[in-house]
This record gives sequence, structure tokens and C-alpha cells, in this order.
Amino acid sequence: MPGIANLTITEFRALVERFDEKYVNHWNTWIQACEAQENIPRVFGCILRSWQAFRPNIMRRPQAEAGHEPPYLEAIINGVTPSIQVLENFDISTNKPFCDQSINALTGLWNSLLQLSFEGRKRTKRNGLAGAVGISKAVLLLTKGRVGPAFDSKVRKSLGISEPESPAEWISALGLANRDIIAFQEANQCTLRQAAPEHFSHIHAGRIYDMALGPGLKGITKRLQRIADSAR
Repeated sequence: MPGIANLTITEFRALVERFDEKYVNHWNTWIQACEAQENIPRVFGCILRSWQAFRPNIMRRPQAEAGHEPPYLEAIINGVTPSIQVLENFDISTNKPFCDQSINALTGLWNSLLQLSFEGRKRTKRNGLAGAVGISKAVLLLTKGRVGPAFDSKVRKSLGISEPESPAEWISALGLANRDIIAFQEANQCTLRQAAPEHFSHIHAGRIYDMALGPGLKGITKRLQRIADSAR
């Protein structure tokens, strides 16, 4: 089993702790914007651009900042709100989280969020449409970490998968993440949130899992070995 299935709690915590701090700060900025219900489209766009979620395509902007034709970020975010609401109780760390409703909501998110980017003057991919990296990062934000991980190259390498190219492939990849989490939880007799460092335990499981596999993996194998050796 790839990912975290064979890790101890100590090893898992080390993975989460080494997550790049700048991304932790981005996340805190996003959650604060959501709680205040202020500047959500602007903050959403700024964070995803800083995460390079759509390169080489161009990400759409809020209407006040846009130099492009509709749709603007406000319309896209408003359009996916019903799907986000369906996923309000989604938990990637539970057994069988994928019911018909959640699958339909995830499929709808993929199809709508394709429009988050467009084709510019430079080289583009997918005729300017967003791909799995951008879509999964956007969904991670919009669900406040319930649906994760984001499938960037580091996460895909850890899970041994290629980039999803359709809603079905994305949901299948999420299913792989779910099975990996369940295996870890069963082996360690705890939930993912219980295993996380205490200062991250309030975060939803999809985000915690994303932190474990995401940016900051450089040199982690040797570090994990040192931790394992010291625990003996």
C-alpha cells in the first residue's frame, strides 16, 4: 500500500510537521477569509496562483480584476456552492465515504471547475481548461480540507499514480487515498486527526493527508529512518 499505510504515528507526525510553512500560512489566510466572508474570490485566486495550480494556463480572476471575458471567479464559486454543500459532512478518513450524492457532487465540481483557467497567448494545456492539479487544489480550498489531497506531482508520486484526466479518475484517486488512510488508521488504532500533531488536529482529514504527502518531502526518508531508530 502506498502513501502512509505502513507508517507509525511518530513517522506520520514527522511528515505533517515538515510540511512547508508558507503553505500553512496560505491555509490560515484562506480559513480566515471564509470565516469573515470577505474577499473570498480574491483570496481564492491569490492562493491558487501562488500554488501554481494552473500553469501554463491562465487562472481567471474576480470581475474587478479581470482582463478577460466571463466567467469570473465569483460566478464559478457561486455555481459550485450547491455541490460544496452536499459535501459538508464528507470525510475521506471514514469507511465508504463515496455515496451516490457525494460522487455526483464531486463530478459536478470537476466539470464546473474546468473553467477556472483559460487559454492565453503562450503555450497552454487542455485548450486552456484546468486539470486535476488545479481542480483538486481548488476543491481542497472550497471544502476547507474535507476533500483531499490535491493531486500535485509529489502526491501522485507518493501514491504511484498518474494525473487524473476525468472526474471518474479523480474520484478513483480519492478512493485510493481513502484506502491508504483506512489502512493507516487500522494499523495504528486511531483516526488521522488523532495521529496528527496536536496543533493540526482540528483540520479536516483531507487537508491533513495532503500535508503528509505534499511539499517538503525532500530528505524525509532519512529523517523517518532516524526517528524510527531513536524510537527503538
